[in-house]
Amino acid sequence: MPGRPSAHLTGATIGLLRSKSGCKTCKIRRVKCGEEKPHCVRCTSTGRTCEYERIKSSKFSSTSSVLPVLTNPLSLSPNTVWRERRAFAYYFQHAASSVGGGLDVDFWRTIVPQVCRSEPAVWDAIISVSALFESPEPIVDPGLTQNHRDALGWYSRSVSAVRQQIQRGSIDTFVGLISCVLFICIEALQGGVDEAIQLFCQGVHLILALRAQIADGLVTAAKAALLEDTIVPIFIRLGLIGFTFSRAQISALLRDSEHKPIRLFVSLRSAREGIVRLAAEIQFFQHTCEEHLLRPDVSHVPPELMDLQTVLSDRLRDWHTAFVNLMESMHATEAVTPQDIGTGALFSAVYEALFIMLEVCVSSTEAITDTFLPNFQRIVEQSRITLDASMRSDGTQPPFTFDINPGIPLWFTCLRCRDPTIRREALALMLRSPRVQGFHSCMSAVTFGERIMLLEEMNGEVMSAAPEPMHFSTTESLIGYQYSPYSSDSPSRASPGSSDPETFTPTAQAIPEEARIGHFDVFQPEKGLPPEMTEEVMAKWNLSRDRPFLGFWRNERDPTNGTWRMVREYIPMDLKY
Repeated sequence: MPGRPSAHLTGATIGLLRSKSGCKTCKIRRVKCGEEKPHCVRCTSTGRTCEYERIKSSKFSSTSSVLPVLTNPLSLSPNTVWRERRAFAYYFQHAASSVGGGLDVDFWRTIVPQVCRSEPAVWDAIISVSALFESPEPIVDPGLTQNHRDALGWYSRSVSAVRQQIQRGSIDTFVGLISCVLFICIEALQGGVDEAIQLFCQGVHLILALRAQIADGLVTAAKAALLEDTIVPIFIRLGLIGFTFSRAQISALLRDSEHKPIRLFVSLRSAREGIVRLAAEIQFFQHTCEEHLLRPDVSHVPPELMDLQTVLSDRLRDWHTAFVNLMESMHATEAVTPQDIGTGALFSAVYEALFIMLEVCVSSTEAITDTFLPNFQRIVEQSRITLDASMRSDGTQPPFTFDINPGIPLWFTCLRCRDPTIRREALALMLRSPRVQGFHSCMSAVTFGERIMLLEEMNGEVMSAAPEPMHFSTTESLIGYQYSPYSSDSPSRASPGSSDPETFTPTAQAIPEEARIGHFDVFQPEKGLPPEMTEEVMAKWNLSRDRPFLGFWRNERDPTNGTWRMVREYIPMDLKY
């Protein structure tokens, strides 16, 4: 049996930091390359030619992406020290208060800078985050701007330093964890979703290792408090943003954390931790209900899940009561700031989304969400207040956030609310949200949400146009069909990405149950077909197998006996409709 994790990181702990970008000579000789640039020490000390492969990449995880910097090493560049100090000042003044939200500003503005005083790798990671915050827009060639050249170089230097400490066995686990958090931010800002997810999983591994050390009395009380009060909640909130792939990690983090009954909140931060834990448990509950309802010949959830729904509903109600009391007390003492108002509005929007989710997830019908249109409207209204409060002086939002944010309840609204006006308002507000939220691009979410909305509206249009009840199939209706909002003779019917996201709104009429879709997933046929997807269906589309497909479930009514069943359908992701 393996023993408890050691107090220091091992080479296997942060797999992403293992280099695959050594020089050609060391690779051929199958020896460890130190990756010094422009020529590694191992080659120069033995008189060998040293060359590095020029791999085209924009990902931070690949050292080859810093080639434009390596031809002019940072340590020899003019004004390098000045640029580093300027980047740190920008981080301290602007980025630190935005990365994790205002409620975690002590961690980002105090604790992390304190660590960087003795850890050059953390310093380099901080200034890399700062450079990307100041110039967040992705570019094809990282050599185009000084900020991106600096960010690439500093990140590469930080990764190399951490890797060397791991190899020497001299890195403290807490330093490795803080470095991991910063690396996630860097990868996410550069669009490295897979790399950021891998780092997230490795960060959870480090947290579990630290918890084992705490249990053995090997960690100070101050560090143990920092871990549980600040770092673990950061990872839980990140996991909620990426719940599709992070369920196992969130479960592990919650397993050893204490659940406290909600009676009174002394701060907005304590209210946030309460709603975040509830959000995790409610999403797990929703996932369990979905798995049950998607089974053949199942139309209801079992009594034990209904009992759990009651328990979660009571806890959510208790949270809301304590939260309302907190906000009233803050207003009574005039201790509330505009930022507090924005934070309170955010928590209200998240509460409304969780309330709806908890009520509807025990039902197999999609039309049940129509009962909660006032709640969806409140999500939009409260999200607007939050975005107004977090807007910077230049009218923009911070480019990235680790914290819960309006994008979460707005995304839920885009997928589950079928009122065309509310739905489009939610999409428009998502465009105002931080460009990167946790692991994901906000624009990708907007594009996906818009496609789901238009697909359901097209389905409803097809069914409404039928002179009599018909057997409906999304696949059959889409082949050769052109949906009106994309019609070439209607240029004013713009997508949410246009200057006026609400230019076109269809008539507010109920979308039929059969036209509504849910339980989505995306796959590529070239990597294998799902069990329900046949070659016959693929042949109907007559498309190359490298194009992504969207899978979804919907309810279908049997016209002969009036019973309902769940059916699975697939359509190309990039289909124009």
